[in-house]
Amino acid sequence: MILILCRRIILALTLSLMISCEASARDVYVRLSGSGSYSIGITQGMLVMTDSEGRLANLGDSAAIKVSGNNAVIMGNSFMLPIRITGEGFLKFNGKTYRGAFLITQRGGLLNVLDVEQYLCGVLPAEVGASWPDEALRAQAISARTYVLRQSMNRYEKGYDVVDTDSDQVYKGAGIETAKTNQAVASTAGEILTYGKELAHTYFHSDSGGHTADISDVWGGNIPYLTGVPEVVSYKSPVSTWNARISASKIQNAIKKITGTDIGNITEIQVSEVDDGGRAVNMKFIGSKGTKTIKASQFRTTIDPRTLKSTMFTPSGGAFSVKNDLTPSGLVSKKSGQNASSSSSTGLTFEEEQGIAQMTAEGIFTSTELVDMLTNPDKKKNYYQIGLGRSTRTTKQKAPVETAKPRSKYGYSIEKSGNDFIFYGRGWGHGVGLCQWGAMAMAEQGYTAERILTHYYPGTSVRKFR
Repeated sequence: MILILCRRIILALTLSLMISCEASARDVYVRLSGSGSYSIGITQGMLVMTDSEGRLANLGDSAAIKVSGNNAVIMGNSFMLPIRITGEGFLKFNGKTYRGAFLITQRGGLLNVLDVEQYLCGVLPAEVGASWPDEALRAQAISARTYVLRQSMNRYEKGYDVVDTDSDQVYKGAGIETAKTNQAVASTAGEILTYGKELAHTYFHSDSGGHTADISDVWGGNIPYLTGVPEVVSYKSPVSTWNARISASKIQNAIKKITGTDIGNITEIQVSEVDDGGRAVNMKFIGSKGTKTIKASQFRTTIDPRTLKSTMFTPSGGAFSVKNDLTPSGLVSKKSGQNASSSSSTGLTFEEEQGIAQMTAEGIFTSTELVDMLTNPDKKKNYYQIGLGRSTRTTKQKAPVETAKPRSKYGYSIEKSGNDFIFYGRGWGHGVGLCQWGAMAMAEQGYTAERILTHYYPGTSVRKFR
């Protein structure tokens, strides 16, 4: 029986960690390699192989597999692809250990097939710090689970759901699991993020630099819950500030690759348009043969997203700061110790502060209003009343849609030094969706996973998918 396209239950493996990853009823197909020959092994017992014709073979504790056309040659024998490899212990490939099974597809790719909850146990410690607060880990688990299930809806024709790199989300198998991250997976088992009746698109990144991005400015399209939102808690990450020196010739080649046009020697680069959070949207490149305006996100990915860590450029660097943290619902302020009946420095009672936080999570306020509230705390009393009016209308309508985003025509130039340009910036990643360092900071201030997620994906809800 051919097993490649069916979504089966993988039998739970015996785990050695204190917290186990319980098996559920949904498999994930993770591409570990696109094609080629593979050396695989097992931590205990023997490798057992089944090919597409139902032929069984014991491969011992290791095997060299050479893919040739529609066949795999193993120990001098030829087997028809696809083939599935299992065993009692953890499987081994390329220095890593894996749960579940290996599948070599008809195209010659190597996949790891395992239960979604087991898969997440190999994602969390690769994506975030295992020592991070529990609620930040829980938020990451829900976001990562939703992401892979959403991707599986789009990748069926490719024969896999996700790759194991940050092109999707980083997955390093069983060898990096920890009891704490496994507990975060177990405690959220089956929980996903939805918008209405649909799975949400739960993109995430490392550090927003102070404000997340609108998906329309990064990849295009319009998804209501993937609009830019400000960070509500100040934090400092390893990439809170950075700079990158890039040669003019490399930039010239990048522009030619994007536009198909050679604009000659680059003489000036301007950040010509930013969003309401200060992130670059468009950049103007002035050369000896012409001028081109290019989307900042496209320029970043063409240059190298590890060199240009984000599009949150700054004229001279500097970390962001939040002037007034929004207090999480149901908590006593850790800074003041005030209770619900006392007044804050903004003139709001703690109950009203709670209301502001709840309205923010529900998407009552626009991004512009949130920025205004954070930078001008004395206005929060007025915004509280505005929010009450919106949330109590019979139509239950939320904040008005901002049809025209506020844009600043900065026109500031990127610093030039000899034949190089020096970019200063904040944060790391595309900026869309959940900010991992921001989530950590929110969790440290007492926010729950659900509140963290509804902040970064306003209008969504956490639900069980089974």
